[in-house]
Amino acid sequence: MAKPPVAYGRQVKLAPSPAETPSIEPASAGSSASEPMPAARRRPMESKADPTILYLHPEGKYELKRYALARGPKVKVHDLLLEAVEEWAQRHGIAAPFRVPSMRPRRP
Repeated sequence: MAKPPVAYGRQVKLAPSPAETPSIEPASAGSSASEPMPAARRRPMESKADPTILYLHPEGKYELKRYALARGPKVKVHDLLLEAVEEWAQRHGIAAPFRVPSMRPRRP
């Protein structure tokens, strides 16, 4: 099966398949293929962080969500996972930072 065409900008995005867009307009004569695509807007923290995918067993993820909810309505699974990574790194002598500091001050 052929792969769909891709557009490379600041982020890689798949172009819609021909089945999804039955009529494709040709590019206008005034635009060239070498023009850069407009940058996608990202939150400042996301532009400084390196996204990482973590595959969890559904039961474990469910229990982690329950644990976060039991600790309070503002406790996020993401924060619990970061705490676990930071604790593991500290035990193994890794002193690198793992959290990207927020651009906004924290609310009390």
